[in-house]
Order: sequence, then C-alpha cells, then structure tokens
Amino acid sequence: MATFTRQVEDMARAHRMDLVGFAPVERFAHAPRMVRPEAHLPNARTVIAMAIRYPSAMFEHAGRAPAENMFSMEVYQNHVIGQALYIAAMRVARFLEDAGHDAIPMCVSGRWRVYPYKDINTDWMADFSNRHAAVAAGLGEFGMHALCITPQYGMRQRFITVITSAPLDPTPMYAGPALCDRCMKCFKECPVKAINPRRMETVVIGDRTFTYATIDHFRCAWSEQTNMIPEEGPAFFGQTARFEPPPGRINDQQLLEAFYKKCAAAGFQTGTHAMGRCMGVCIPPHLRGTQKEVAPMAPLEGHRPR
Repeated sequence: MATFTRQVEDMARAHRMDLVGFAPVERFAHAPRMVRPEAHLPNARTVIAMAIRYPSAMFEHAGRAPAENMFSMEVYQNHVIGQALYIAAMRVARFLEDAGHDAIPMCVSGRWRVYPYKDINTDWMADFSNRHAAVAAGLGEFGMHALCITPQYGMRQRFITVITSAPLDPTPMYAGPALCDRCMKCFKECPVKAINPRRMETVVIGDRTFTYATIDHFRCAWSEQTNMIPEEGPAFFGQTARFEPPPGRINDQQLLEAFYKKCAAAGFQTGTHAMGRCMGVCIPPHLRGTQKEVAPMAPLEGHRPR
C-alpha cells in the first residue's frame, strides 16, 4: 500500500495540508468505546490526521499595538482555516471512496457533547478527538495543557481527521526531543485557572503512555467559548465587561447567568473572539527564539457601551 498511501498524502497536501500522518486503529484500543474509530466506521483500518498551520505573523501579532486587531485571527481561525480543513478532509474521503474504500471525514474541534452521555463519562467530549488522532498519527505529542504540540509549528496549527477502511501504511509515532518541558507557562497565564497540574491524567496511545494536567472544560469555556474575560481577546474589540469565574467547579447555570449579564453589559458587540493563553504562550523548547508569544493581555481601556 506504499504507493496508495503516498497518493492519499499527495491529495491532502494538494489541498494545502501542511502535516499528514496515518495511524492504524489498533493505536486507539484504549480510547473510550464510543469515540474509537470503529465506533464511527465498523470496518475502520486507518485514521488519517491532517493539519494546516496558522500564518505565523498573524498568530503572533494578533492584538498587538498600535492596531490591536483581532478580526483577522478570529475570521481566519474560525472560518477560513476551518473551511480549508473541511474541504481537504472531504476531498481525501472522496478519493478513498473512489478507490473502493469507506471513509468518513470528521469535524474540526469545536463540536462537543457538553454533558456525559451513555458510557462517555466526561464533559465537553468531541465525537472524535483530533488532538489524540494527531498524536497517534505521529504529528506531535501532548503538552501539559492536553493539546497536541508539533515539532514544526508548536501550537500553531489546527487538526482534522478522516477515518477509513483503507489499510494505509502507518506513520511512526513521534519519538524526537520532548516538545513540552513542563515550563508551566500555560498554567501560570491561564486567567481562569482551567489547567490543574495537581491532578494528572494518563492516556495510552499505541504502545506509549502520556500524562497531562486535568482540564476543567467549563472553566475554560468561561473565557474561550463565552468570552467573559476581556483580556483574552474581547478587550481588543472594546468589550470591558469582565466576569470572574466562581471558585470550585462551575455548573452550566452559573455559566449561563454570567453570559447573559455579559451580553447585557457589553452592548451590541458581544460576538467577540478569545484566544486561550495556553496557545499563545506555549512555544516548544527548540522554537523559542524563533516564535514569539502572542500579545500580552489587553488593558481594559477603550470603548464602553453607552
């Protein structure tokens, strides 16, 4: 299958995918039953992980003075880059299907079962984890923030996957120098303290075991999904309404109440953008000095709704 595997990779790269890897389904044997590849496609043999990188300057200069512009980052991250991933995944899936194999393109991260469901006992669970698939396919490894870091781009890419019945040649799992040296900047700079390094989680992928900090996804959503911490992005749009998360575990009622208050206080412009500080400050050791951190948190100045 070497020639066909290369053809699949060439198809992905022809649609501007910067990283492509192949993981046999056996590497997912320890995943929860409902999110294994075979749960989506019973005759699955391979998971194809793909990534597209962010333009580095756009990533680094988001929010920087004097423009303090976050619109490019918002639009390209949430629409253009996501759309490019969807198109590539669909084209690869159709290429596989035309060759006689079943294939299902999965979603870009951003769709979750917020609550536990049947034998899924965790909250904010995607139907299939692109970050775990990326690690399984050899594109990178986990940082303390439980996200996938790649040697080429660090945190500056988004992932998507295609599950297929084609028995493609596997990519070796990443075995290079550590991409996370536990510098803990992600933990120190998270304004809602969603990263808990005192509680570690373990995941087995293939024959490797990974550990990373437990993530409080409701606490993360307080900032990144509902934009209630203006310094993580909304302040660049002129939103000064700030709502601190309550101590302890956050429930959805607290999240909703704060969100409605934020919308009332922020005025018409409530559809703002937040970039998690864990993404902005995480630079793997070998890229430090080459990559720059994103702009520091914005001061609470500027437009206030009348």
